[in-house]
Amino acid sequence: MKKSILILSALVLSLSSWAQNDVLFTVGNLDVGADEFKAVYEKNKGIGAQVDPKTPEEYLDLYIKFKLKIAEAYELQRDTAESFVSEFKGYRDQLAKPYLNDPTAEEDLIQEAYERLQSEVRAAHIMYALDASALPSDTARVYNEMLRLRTQIEQGALSFEEAARTKSADTWSAKQGGDLGFFTAFSMVYPFESAAYSLAAEQVSMPIRTQYGYHLIKLLDKRPASGTVKVRQIFFASGEDADLKTKQRAERSAKEIFNRLQKGESFEDLVAFSEDRKTKNTGGEMPEFGINKMMPSFEEAAFALNEPGDYSLPVQTNIGWHVIQLISKRPLGSFEELQKEIARKVKRDSRGKLGAAKFVKQLRKDLEFSVNERNYDRTVALVDIAAFKAGEFKLKRANKRDYVVATYADQNIMQSQLLSFWQQNMRPGLDKVEEFLRMQFDVVATDAMIGYEDGRLESKYPEFRNLVREYKEGILLFDLTQDMVWNKAANDSVGIYNQYQKIKEQYMWEDRIAYSAWVCTEQKVAKKIAKWSKKDKTDKIAALLKSEQALSVVVNEGTAQQKDDELLAQVWQTVPGIYGPVALDGGYVVLQVKEFLPAQPKALKEVKGLVIASYQDVLEQEWVKSLSEKFEVKVNSEVKAQLFQTLK
Repeated sequence: MKKSILILSALVLSLSSWAQNDVLFTVGNLDVGADEFKAVYEKNKGIGAQVDPKTPEEYLDLYIKFKLKIAEAYELQRDTAESFVSEFKGYRDQLAKPYLNDPTAEEDLIQEAYERLQSEVRAAHIMYALDASALPSDTARVYNEMLRLRTQIEQGALSFEEAARTKSADTWSAKQGGDLGFFTAFSMVYPFESAAYSLAAEQVSMPIRTQYGYHLIKLLDKRPASGTVKVRQIFFASGEDADLKTKQRAERSAKEIFNRLQKGESFEDLVAFSEDRKTKNTGGEMPEFGINKMMPSFEEAAFALNEPGDYSLPVQTNIGWHVIQLISKRPLGSFEELQKEIARKVKRDSRGKLGAAKFVKQLRKDLEFSVNERNYDRTVALVDIAAFKAGEFKLKRANKRDYVVATYADQNIMQSQLLSFWQQNMRPGLDKVEEFLRMQFDVVATDAMIGYEDGRLESKYPEFRNLVREYKEGILLFDLTQDMVWNKAANDSVGIYNQYQKIKEQYMWEDRIAYSAWVCTEQKVAKKIAKWSKKDKTDKIAALLKSEQALSVVVNEGTAQQKDDELLAQVWQTVPGIYGPVALDGGYVVLQVKEFLPAQPKALKEVKGLVIASYQDVLEQEWVKSLSEKFEVKVNSEVKAQLFQTLK
């Protein structure tokens, strides 16, 4: 988290100039242009003017300190370290992706996805498995096999459901006759989704290719979008492998919760008995979800609820029993509301490759890609096909001349380059080697052209060049700061202790008590606990908490300030002893004050993170001071004066 924050800070602080300009200041051998600083100031002013407004002079001071650290990173050659080069390349590759894609294709896909999200389809399928890298001839064979199956179904010789049960490679859906239930956009791989949404009711598709193989798809139903729901739950665990006693206990507990809800107890109070730690801490609330995102029985029960506050009968899933309460239902949002989210999904989804494919097609035209088929045939003729099938790459004769196999822009793809790629990517056991070699040649050509275009991005797009520089300086800053400040502070126990002694009065506990509290729904249970607590009969309390009455008791213990706990604030006592039961918020509280703790500084272990952060600030200041002494900083006062006149 710290790394991403720092890199973001560097992005804000490290905008490079978009044209030749006067130098505003230098740090050692590092020049910073006036235009660069102007962009920094205006961007920061727009981001933080409301929170932390700064004058141009203050920004200049901050930017000089930033550049001092960058100058140090370059002097230490941090930019040549293997770890940095690898990480920076990863960031640059991500930044380059939008420039190696067709933006119009993405826009069309976003609009298409939104239109599909407005409805849900229920479909069944039959799948014939096929490797994604299968040769065209193998692809054609499986396609024809599935086409024959479709003909059988269309002629009535075999029902779709029976064909799915007996022939589909998807064993899960085969048990349901191929039925996949309802789904919407982004629930399935894109080609499958597109086919399902294009079908009429009961219509069977032509064979559809995905990365899993070929599919026949039958549309069973279509309905308007269900939207999303937000629910809370009370959960009792009993997985499929649980013993009978556990399963019975979970079912009994869920039914008990349901009965108590019917008697008028609040869902929020009963969440305390839930065995789902994640949702228990949020009042049982679960993230908002749509169809095909949860277990079928859970999802069906959740969407069946109509009004906020409605709750379900106990629902069994493969992990246990649930009682569900509806918080809200939300219909599909407008295009404007969902556009950004859909865009993110498009980029992650298989449909995102369509833009890249369109880009490559256009790139071939723009770079005037051309194949010398005669020289390509010469290259194939050199390969010993029999040896290739046996798993060995051999040439029939020496390659005396390196022919040009293809050209693009001012570049060539050479015979030697192609032969090397074939050798590195050979696949033994193929019957159709020539077909495979042609596929691999297309890979070589595409990779070469994309690589060529990638190498020109900085010169073609100034905004990309600037962005790359921002990330580069951000990574350098993070790595250097980690060594010079963060790790140094975290590992210096003496320095941490000394800093704690300086600032401990800033972190004070108010008056506190060490306590145990029993919150009971029944007065008689609370009276029993109070009685046993006063007589120190802890064994009886422990037995009660293991009995069926445990559902009516919540135990809290620890140390607390009065202001920290709403319940404690109402029953607060500072003298050790047993208090209660006290009627409170529809229940009964028994409070045991174990010890009174007067106001005092928090222990180092309690505020260690804050102390380390403070110590880091000290080290940061000392580091910047040393860099100021190491690197000469020269500010061009004339350029500065002219620049500051333009900054408002």
